[in-house]
Amino acid sequence: MKNLFTEIDQTIRKEKLYADAELKRSTIMQRFGISRHRLNALLAIHTGGLSFPQYINTIRMAETKQLLIKHPEWTVDSVGAQVGLCAPNLRRLFKETYGITPGAYRAQMGFSVRGKK
Repeated sequence: MKNLFTEIDQTIRKEKLYADAELKRSTIMQRFGISRHRLNALLAIHTGGLSFPQYINTIRMAETKQLLIKHPEWTVDSVGAQVGLCAPNLRRLFKETYGITPGAYRAQMGFSVRGKK
């Protein structure tokens, strides 16, 4: 079962499926020919019990952190578009996940609001 989860996880990350705001569990189920029950079981075992939306948002938040630093010239709206979230949802999720806003995170990492270090 670990190999299947690894394959699913790598596909979602490499093909940036998480960037699709409309990504559905059924898309993954069809792509890998598995049932909802099987996908849920894989997530339960390999993610510590995260639901599908929680799992995708975990990937999105990790990518958001990288993009905020890699592309400091991008607005939060632009970063959100790259990870499949509108700016208000990105800000809310980022703060819930890391306890800080995306702008404050950039500042903490030494970047100004305008992307200058």
